[in-house]
Amino acid sequence: MENQHILLLGATGASGLAFIDAALEKTQMPKLTLYVRPGSKAKLPASATNNPNPAMRIVQGQLDDVRALREALSGSSTDPAFPPVTTVVSFLGAYLSFKAVFTRDQSHPIADALQSAVLPAVKTYNISRILVLSTPTAFCHASESKNMPWKWWFYTWLPRLLAPQGNAEMKGIAEAVVKAGTGTGSGDGDQDQDHARTRLDWTVFRVPHLTDGDPHATVIAGNLDQAFAGSTELSRGSLVRWVLEEIEKKSWVRQAPLLANP
Repeated sequence: MENQHILLLGATGASGLAFIDAALEKTQMPKLTLYVRPGSKAKLPASATNNPNPAMRIVQGQLDDVRALREALSGSSTDPAFPPVTTVVSFLGAYLSFKAVFTRDQSHPIADALQSAVLPAVKTYNISRILVLSTPTAFCHASESKNMPWKWWFYTWLPRLLAPQGNAEMKGIAEAVVKAGTGTGSGDGDQDQDHARTRLDWTVFRVPHLTDGDPHATVIAGNLDQAFAGSTELSRGSLVRWVLEEIEKKSWVRQAPLLANP
């Protein structure tokens, strides 16, 4: 893990903060670049701001800021401890809005920025590994929709009805990454051919209701079918530990496992 340099998107959210804590606990800590929006730096833990860790750095920029993204991905020109990024991890998620329930808004600005700016930049720097958060309500395989238990069928329909914008955002995030992984992502002509030369080993990890429960709880990973034994809850602590393990093990490359605690 000490050979990894991880670019973390969504670092100031609850799951992003849990990921930072879990990474700091590792004996062989990876390098971390925390990509945060301007003005959000204060939301980071003291280990990243007041008492900077030599294995951690902060880059500020909007999600569609190509210049800032390139700075984050390319590593540090002054500090050899920060080589170019090897893996991108995203805990970016939708912000729920009551207004969207009535307007049925299905815009997805985060997914749009991923497709237009983040993913092209990732391929420009030949980064082949990306792990992104989504939900079972927003993204599923055709086989799952035919074999889904009734409780999960009901669970996946609620967000579509009550959170259309959030559901559209999480669906767009997953689809943008999967599409980029096929080599048919953003761009046209020669640019798209260049992108296709970089194999994107993506993992879309889908999560149910996230909690602040036992961080060391067992994580069940699998397809959402009759055999899936997980509950509809997942602690953030166990989620981020699973992500750190998956970076090394690569057990779910180009797959979209559903994660849950028993």
